[in-house]
Amino acid sequence: MSGGPRGASAGGGESSGKRGARVPAAAALFLVLGAAACDNQLKYVPIFSFMAEQPSLESYEEPARLPPPGTAALGSRRSYTLLEADSLSNPLEMEELDLALGRTEFETYCYVCHGIDGRGKGPVVGPNRIPEIPTLNLHSEQARAYTDGYLWGMITNGRGLMPSYRRIPADVRGQIVVYVRALQSGEIDPAATPAEPAPAE
Repeated sequence: MSGGPRGASAGGGESSGKRGARVPAAAALFLVLGAAACDNQLKYVPIFSFMAEQPSLESYEEPARLPPPGTAALGSRRSYTLLEADSLSNPLEMEELDLALGRTEFETYCYVCHGIDGRGKGPVVGPNRIPEIPTLNLHSEQARAYTDGYLWGMITNGRGLMPSYRRIPADVRGQIVVYVRALQSGEIDPAATPAEPAPAE
């Protein structure tokens, strides 16, 4: 008699165990089907486009697209070669404002090679440094014969040992040219205390 209930109990436990195992499996299946139901199945229909797959390009996957020949980006300025710049004229005049700003830029970028007076005796020129070459002297007949555009072009593109200073804005390069002309003409004393630029009106 006692064996009957124990057998029934064992059988009932086995059945209960199977039902318990089915519950997590059914829950997992329910979650999968529920997630699939939430997905937008229309994206798999060819006539619909939901940007599921985009024809986008990764970085550097395609070479940069250059502007068409003869065009420039909006807001940019045309670049000139040294020979092209030779025919340009400097729109700036020898006013005190331009000379003061030109001196500041000259002493920032040019002084180290050309010297404070423009005669090529800058602090980086000499033995075991930049050689003393005639082109460093801005008072030479050759330098005086250069057009304003050519001087501007040399600052822009560099030449020989001189690197390009294209990072200086174009109008500021023009102010440097104005100051170099003032040095060549002797109109200013480079050793004098520089005047403060006039405030903009």
